[in-house]
Amino acid sequence: MAVYQISRIQIRRGQANSGTGLPQLASGEMAWAIDTQQLYIGSGAVSEGSPAVSNVRIITEQDLGLEGSLLGLVQYVYGSSNAAITTGPNANSPIGRSINLRLDDQITTADFGTAGDGQTDDTAALQRAINQLFLNPSQTSNQYSQSYPLGTLSAVKTRATLAIPPGTYYTSSTIYIPSYATIIGAGIDKTFINYNPTQVTITGSISSGTAILSTTSAASTYNGWIVTCPSYPNLFNAYSKTTATVTTVNAGTSLTLSYNSLQNLTNVSFVLTNPAPAIQFVNDSSTPGNPDPSTATYNNQARKIQIGNLTIKTDTGLNTLMRLNSVRDSRFENISLIGYAPTSTSFSGIINSNSVGIAINSPVSAQVQDNTFKNIRITNVNYCVYSYQDATHSCEMLNNAFDNCYFANSLMGIYLGNGYTYNNSSAPNGPLQTEITNSKFYFINQEGVYIAAGTNNIVRDCKYVSVGNNANSNTSAQYPQVYFATYGNASIGDISDRTNDLTSPNVSSNSTFALIPFVPVVSGHGTYSLTGTNTIALPGNSGYNQIFKLPLAWLSSQTTPAATYLGAYGPTGQITYIVNYVYAGNGFTRQGQLVITADVPNQQIQLSDEYNYAGTDTATDAYSVYLDFQASFLDKNGALTSVSSLAPWTIVVSYINTLPSDSGTFSYTYSSVF
Repeated sequence: MAVYQISRIQIRRGQANSGTGLPQLASGEMAWAIDTQQLYIGSGAVSEGSPAVSNVRIITEQDLGLEGSLLGLVQYVYGSSNAAITTGPNANSPIGRSINLRLDDQITTADFGTAGDGQTDDTAALQRAINQLFLNPSQTSNQYSQSYPLGTLSAVKTRATLAIPPGTYYTSSTIYIPSYATIIGAGIDKTFINYNPTQVTITGSISSGTAILSTTSAASTYNGWIVTCPSYPNLFNAYSKTTATVTTVNAGTSLTLSYNSLQNLTNVSFVLTNPAPAIQFVNDSSTPGNPDPSTATYNNQARKIQIGNLTIKTDTGLNTLMRLNSVRDSRFENISLIGYAPTSTSFSGIINSNSVGIAINSPVSAQVQDNTFKNIRITNVNYCVYSYQDATHSCEMLNNAFDNCYFANSLMGIYLGNGYTYNNSSAPNGPLQTEITNSKFYFINQEGVYIAAGTNNIVRDCKYVSVGNNANSNTSAQYPQVYFATYGNASIGDISDRTNDLTSPNVSSNSTFALIPFVPVVSGHGTYSLTGTNTIALPGNSGYNQIFKLPLAWLSSQTTPAATYLGAYGPTGQITYIVNYVYAGNGFTRQGQLVITADVPNQQIQLSDEYNYAGTDTATDAYSVYLDFQASFLDKNGALTSVSSLAPWTIVVSYINTLPSDSGTFSYTYSSVF
């Protein structure tokens, strides 16, 4: 390199963005821009050998810091090392992007400060990420107008995917999610959101038979909070509750509770828990820092949301994990929702309507509709899925699908339409067109599915194991596994472990079999078809022996599933069974259809039998009539109602086969209308 001369270094300083800005520097002259914190050097004249007269920026440590833009200067071309890939119009004109933009293609919550270590409170960082991506005031992702029904251009650009890396994210208050949010974790049991809502301990006194909790710690913010008394867990147990709710606050003096105390307590510790959900979806009136979870209109409601591949957990047993108010056209997939696992598997005394996996509520103007819930696992809550319907809302749910889900270790599985008032003209519909398919209900104390209102709801190809037994066995069943309170719903192809345990006896020991009431798998109003075929060995006999049982229809309160409890209620409706059977005897086969119609209120039952017979029958049709069936009622104690004053509880089908030396197998399946 030829050196022209060495001279003293000249350094200028000034502001690049003020006045005339950065001047043209002389060859080798340096300048420091105070406002932009950038360093420049003059390139020299063309006559000196410079390709052009310009100022050259010098990279400094400042460019590598948080405010630096070095990555914005480096260009990235996808597939640049692969000659077979052309990103531009031709191989000589590739499409280049800055490394900065390329890295921004994937956005994670770590970019907004989450720790994911299970100890740091990540609430603010998670909410900041959601707000900046989906509620940014300058380009809100849910922007909608008549001119731009899909949203403005800037809004569309912000409909990004927010990734939550593996880790445990401790949250202390509700995370609010707006329209068009797409939030994806690393997988179930890989990305954990561990929700621990605010709890405070106060000292107070309360008298038996009253609901006034005297305490100097009473604060207006406690209104609606849940109250428990750790030293006296059964303080409200007369109401099947161990908790009460603060209904009014007299600041600094007292709290009024939703239930009366059963004891006199003085200066005892009470725990107050904020009942807010772990996740809440909000409408388009929301702004950063001001979420609006209230119900909305069709155009304003939460919509087009995707959540998946994560686990949400809370240990309070008093909080909802995901609350959907007026959410539509959204998809929830590969999510595990875990509540508090009670020490008592019977859930006695710990029922709390806030302990919910997915809570649903909305008015008719903005229904929860057209949502898909796929591969959702909900465990250790009182209600896995719970929708509330009051008298002014005619249909809070429309066309929602639950597929390949798993519900376990809970009080109830899916409970839809609670609060619905039957025959109320202002509430004519209830949940409509709900599909519950390919799902498993495992150790659910009461009903696996309870639909209190609505029509065209279908439960199909689901499995029920230890459901409706209140933590006992099938022989001590107390609740139907599926209950439809209104007409027009169906259970198709469902499989229950109760069917095998309660349908068919050991023919040689009918007494034990008869004493077990057949609490139905599906009841209320609707249709049901049994999946699979039952087969029983039938020896020849000279008198009628019981062969199999069928449940009667139960009608419970329209709003209270517990009204189906075995000890106080029983069958009260009508039901018709169509039983298709094949009897294979010694040298012949008989195929037929039994139609059994039962009317419990009038204690009437009728059986008809239409059949085809194939085999040797020397006397025309003589052998075929040796096999005969009849249907009877059994009471709650297993006795035939014809000799009992008790009401019918079960249908029993008996057979007689007086054909000499004959024995065979009886295979059957059935469907019912009730």
